[in-house]
Amino acid sequence: MTLFRPVKNPILRACAWLVTLVMAIALVVSAYGGTVNPLVSPLGAVAAMFFPFVLVLSLLLLIINIIWFRKTAILSGLSLMACAGPILTYCPLNIFRPSMASIEKSHSQTIKVMTYNMLNLDDFTKGACSLDAGNPTVNFVLAERPDILLSQESEQLVTTKKNITPQQQQLLQQLYPYRHVNARGMGIHSRYPVEIERVEHNDRWLYDVERYKVYLPGDTVTIFNVHLQSLGLTDGDKAVYHEITSGVAEDMSTIRKSLIHKLTDAFRKRAIQAQVVRDVLDSVSGSVMVCGDFNDIPGCYALRTIEGNTLKDAYRQAGIGPAITYHADRFYFRIDHILYGGGRLKPLRVWRGDNPSSDHYPLIAIFEIEE
Repeated sequence: MTLFRPVKNPILRACAWLVTLVMAIALVVSAYGGTVNPLVSPLGAVAAMFFPFVLVLSLLLLIINIIWFRKTAILSGLSLMACAGPILTYCPLNIFRPSMASIEKSHSQTIKVMTYNMLNLDDFTKGACSLDAGNPTVNFVLAERPDILLSQESEQLVTTKKNITPQQQQLLQQLYPYRHVNARGMGIHSRYPVEIERVEHNDRWLYDVERYKVYLPGDTVTIFNVHLQSLGLTDGDKAVYHEITSGVAEDMSTIRKSLIHKLTDAFRKRAIQAQVVRDVLDSVSGSVMVCGDFNDIPGCYALRTIEGNTLKDAYRQAGIGPAITYHADRFYFRIDHILYGGGRLKPLRVWRGDNPSSDHYPLIAIFEIEE
């Protein structure tokens, strides 16, 4: 069919080369934007946020080039190959990971870990929490029954007990005999003994880091529960963002002064906070996890700083496909993470839970404790 024959018009081919070159540069810049320290320049962090969109456009352009501009497709292919690492971080393809059935039949020791920002146990989907069937966030935890739950914005679990039925509270106490939640809602709920080790840092009201030593059968793991700097957007900021994503934004000065300023300020603060976590990690040996609400995307500078040369992203190693863990205000990103390393932990399967009662989805991982 003539429709699928390569285009021979020199002007169209020149335009194809130009568009492909621009897209290749945009892909590389957005893929590796997280390597730039926001304290030096926040532009790399901003570019990294657009990586998923640039990736989709690059894949569509590759298809177009294969059909109509085949020589130009080489450049598209090379740019995608150059970004293979960031692509697989965003969209892992661990198709040969073990099935749940094989994990359950295995005689190896495993632990199930969940990190969950609980939105203070309110119900995001309804605006208010009805307890006719119990708190939906707690119900999800009780159904999944992780061995270790790292929670953020969850003070109500052990203090005011807001939006929790007595039956749910009793079940939580039975399932997790070792529980600790601080005044900021950072908590651990564990089937195994836990020792709390305080992490001292400035700006405690801007971000949180909690450190726990968990005594598993056959291993001891140090777990950091983190909740890094949020964007701190007001309702007005969110309204402007909705206008942008709806294509009807008119007040660009507001966008520049409010949204961009808060975005870049948060990038800089998270860079500093991530270094604090990394400095503490450097003093820890053995099996380590860092879990929680990082308020930042895969491949970002904060995540790279915390990972250093010792930790890996569990979702990158044992997840499959892209995942969104925050689903409010049209900020559809994976900002909750589970990092691991330094010992005998091996992720077997990692996935996002689909419970929508919080503005975050939980992230769940099953680890094998290697002998």
